[in-house]
Amino acid sequence: MKNHQDLLRLLKDLRVYDLSPTFETNMPGWPYHPPMLIVPDAHTFELQGDLVRVLLLPEHAGSHVDAPAHAISSMRDATIDRYKPDYLIGQYKKYDLTRFDLKAGDFVTLEMITKIEDTERFAVEADDIILLNFGWDKYYHPESSNATERAWWGANEPGLSEEVCKYFADSKIRAIGADTSACEIAEVGGVVKSEFGHMKYFLPNHILIIEGLQNLSAPPSTGIFIALPLKIKGGSGSPIRPIAISS
Repeated sequence: MKNHQDLLRLLKDLRVYDLSPTFETNMPGWPYHPPMLIVPDAHTFELQGDLVRVLLLPEHAGSHVDAPAHAISSMRDATIDRYKPDYLIGQYKKYDLTRFDLKAGDFVTLEMITKIEDTERFAVEADDIILLNFGWDKYYHPESSNATERAWWGANEPGLSEEVCKYFADSKIRAIGADTSACEIAEVGGVVKSEFGHMKYFLPNHILIIEGLQNLSAPPSTGIFIALPLKIKGGSGSPIRPIAISS
């Protein structure tokens, strides 16, 4: 029991950063996936005596994780329920890419990655969880009444060059995530320019892909990342509530 109490005291001294958006009806997302919908009055106090809302929650809405079964037809058995519940708990390394002022369709180069590693004085290690801070949440506007503005975030994003995807895969990372709708994919106006991670380097190697993160500018460059996917039978992925923890 003493060890549990020591752990609780330690946790109270740590800072917790919420990296998830609020799940809401018609929230921005990948333009070709079903929308997130909430039925607010499925049960009401007036009619049934309690409040119950119904969620139409696609596996790839909001902050979520992609399993290999999502994109690799030969890996349909590699579903999210097959992975251990702690698969997305581990040491993270955050790459702050905002300094490069990337635009939709641009590619992150290996030179950019090594510059960040030199500045932050860290190196990628096996089982790391990589977080890519593009600063893209500045384009995330679920509150907008303008459908074009609301959809822009999901249909436009910078991505990773093939060289960078290979570098991370060769380093045997555990997972990789970003504050864009498709992580490493470069996309302009809904037209995909690359998907090296999804199709070649990440998912085929059981490197899970985390998408739709928020607030990545807040946590420090290193710490602990925690996210628990739902145990969905045959799931191609799952919504998550991701957090970063640091001292």
